[in-house]
Amino acid sequence: MQIKRAVEVWEKGMDGALVGRWPVAETISTAFLFRLFAAEQQQADPEMRLGYFLTHDKLSALQPYVAQPFTPDQHDYILMAYGLPEGMVEPAE
Repeated sequence: MQIKRAVEVWEKGMDGALVGRWPVAETISTAFLFRLFAAEQQQADPEMRLGYFLTHDKLSALQPYVAQPFTPDQHDYILMAYGLPEGMVEPAE
């Protein structure tokens, strides 16, 4: 199983709708993500398979790995992970 990462983009606020899902570059390392989010984890998630709300400092750290520019004044963001069977190619959106 290959782990893919994406950033979910949501309208601002608790009732905001999902706007889209942006891919995270595969060059991002799990170790980098673990260091970035370890302090937020109640239970260690070294494979970074959980979802994480992205604060301004986390957005800045992740921006080099996401092609689209973040607009935190307009959207909320969540880092998520999902699995694909080995060799499977994601369908184009």
